[in-house]
Amino acid sequence: MFFSLLPVGVLAQEQREERNGASLVMEYGLDSLERRYYHPVFRFDFPCSWGNLFSEVQYHSRMNGSLQGAIDYWVNVGVQKTVREKWTFELRLNHFCRHETLRDTPYVWNLNEVLGKIALVGRNVDLALGIGGFTGGSDGYRQLAVMSAEWRGFLIPELALAAELKWVNFARFFHECGISLALNKNIDLFFKNVRHYEFPNTSYLGLRYKSAPNNAAVLDSMKVRVGASPFDDVFKLEVSGGFKMEFFANDARRVVAGVDFESPILNGDAFFAQFWPGKMIYDISLDYEKKISPSFFAAWTSHYRLDLPVDNNLPFAASLFTGLALRNQPNFDVLERAIRYEVAAGYDFKRGLEGCGKLGVLICRNDFLKLLAEAQTRADAKRIKVDFRVLADFGRAVQLRPYVGWKKDFFLDDAPIVPGKLLFGLGFFKKFQRRQ
Repeated sequence: MFFSLLPVGVLAQEQREERNGASLVMEYGLDSLERRYYHPVFRFDFPCSWGNLFSEVQYHSRMNGSLQGAIDYWVNVGVQKTVREKWTFELRLNHFCRHETLRDTPYVWNLNEVLGKIALVGRNVDLALGIGGFTGGSDGYRQLAVMSAEWRGFLIPELALAAELKWVNFARFFHECGISLALNKNIDLFFKNVRHYEFPNTSYLGLRYKSAPNNAAVLDSMKVRVGASPFDDVFKLEVSGGFKMEFFANDARRVVAGVDFESPILNGDAFFAQFWPGKMIYDISLDYEKKISPSFFAAWTSHYRLDLPVDNNLPFAASLFTGLALRNQPNFDVLERAIRYEVAAGYDFKRGLEGCGKLGVLICRNDFLKLLAEAQTRADAKRIKVDFRVLADFGRAVQLRPYVGWKKDFFLDDAPIVPGKLLFGLGFFKKFQRRQ
């Protein structure tokens, strides 16, 4: 669980450096039961004259060797105001729910925290206090108080201590406390002990990556997209996103690693009644890319795809693809050219020969926004997946991309026909610039 207050150390860093409009914090490691632990936090900021609007999407995934385990989802929104560079005032709403992969779940814990917070940001020590309560969700939660602190440079400059305490109904305590050692500006080695909502006391050990504005970080880009499908019989929303990191980059070649996720949200009794995912889909990619000319790139590409049912004792689906990719720009999601394309062909070790492609066409543009169309497809011997979208793009630090789209799976065997899905929604995209 990512506690309801953003760590004040991150706030301090944002105040001392130029705000980049988006940030990524990613933790990966093991917990005290030797389960794999993965925790990404996608944050987007929208500064305005009277403050800063922000949104966060994050999840905590804990999986054993059979890929079973709890996933805590958090969707947070709020407004923040900094006064005299040391005082930060914040009001936020945090939605939390816990689900299980590959297991039947009799009850889904879900809460909505409403918090007001004040934080004092110092050079090495930060303090914060939050007061609020709960609205809707599971029974037994009413009042909430949160206290947090961080001490950077404890004993040595690279060492930091952090702690946060939640006081629920002025009777029960939940906590997170830990120590971290900075290996460089972006990567920490961390150990922490946490007691989450309705979860046993657990310790975590691993590496933490933190993006930073205007530096030589390896983060290339990040995105989050939320789309509604009001006419679908099973899913009402799709939440997807991901990030790409580049390594060993120069003018001629680079290695790119990416992690994408997609979580379709099930229909409830009403559209606003509940937001529970039906599955968790991962696409973990690794490319070795070679620049052939300024407008032509070749890459060896590989993808590990994992489809995990949520809250149901059902088997998972996984496959590994490897092949050759050709593209006319390094990152398809960057609106660099009027026509963007990417094609790949290779072998999926479970599905056989496979081909996929992406095409983006700029329809029109002005000083304020761009209007474009995108099509994506993936085909093998049993299925053709098609995804078509018309979208707009505006914004600078963070690009906002409202869209309308249609997607469908065409099965080439005797599988039942699946109807197409109409989608409309909003995407957030950030391309990070590397300092030379």
